Amino acid sequence: MGWISLSRMQKAIERTLPACKPDGLRVSENRPLGKETWRVLFWVVFCLALLGLGFLVDGPVGRALTLQSSDSWWQLAFFASKAGEGWVVAVFGIAGSLSLFLLRRFHASRGVFLVALTGLMTGATATIIRSLVGRTRPDSHELQGFYGVWHDSHWIIGKYEFGAFPSGHVATVIGLAAATWLINRKFGALAGMYALLVSWSRIALGCHHLSDEIAAAIIGVCGAYVVFSRLGPVIKNLGENLEKFWLKKPRASL
Repeated sequence: MGWISLSRMQKAIERTLPACKPDGLRVSENRPLGKETWRVLFWVVFCLALLGLGFLVDGPVGRALTLQSSDSWWQLAFFASKAGEGWVVAVFGIAGSLSLFLLRRFHASRGVFLVALTGLMTGATATIIRSLVGRTRPDSHELQGFYGVWHDSHWIIGKYEFGAFPSGHVATVIGLAAATWLINRKFGALAGMYALLVSWSRIALGCHHLSDEIAAAIIGVCGAYVVFSRLGPVIKNLGENLEKFWLKKPRASL
């Protein structure tokens, strides 16, 4: 009898517990993942798989694309690499945005400023990460690997030999190209060609592995989306206020 009573009590508790669950918990347990969540998961898995593939083929790609300093293509790679530096993007971005603003092409001025800002921010993000990761460059004399911020009893933050992963150059130009693509497809295609040229040059000069550039490309594309969604409205409002101020500014009579 005692066993029967305990059994009935247990069943009664099991019937009572579901009714005591909060409504939010019941809905979340039965609600399937949304399309947006699946889309995010897909891209996360895709990026990780692409990065893993990059690590596998770092050696063959490096041997195939790395140039000797005596090669005539090396000069092209050298100048292409210089064209992808952050200061170049900053100078041309500011000069282009200011010129368009003075010509009263305010919408284009805001677009150029936002594109340059995106590239600089994604490049800065990659630079911070690579300073903490400490991966050796292909032309480094150290044993290839990831050393973090400390090696051989010395800090290696900012050391050229340990600044491979991810590429700051590539993150800058891919972020710039992705931002341009979000504004205008034709100009985005041209910016993409520029980004590919800079990316090729970094491997050709022996500065980066393929996986370094894949990681940088992921930062550039994702960073462009984040900058546009977060800072885009802010830049637009700021530009519109500057536009109103400029148009209302009294002109000196000749």
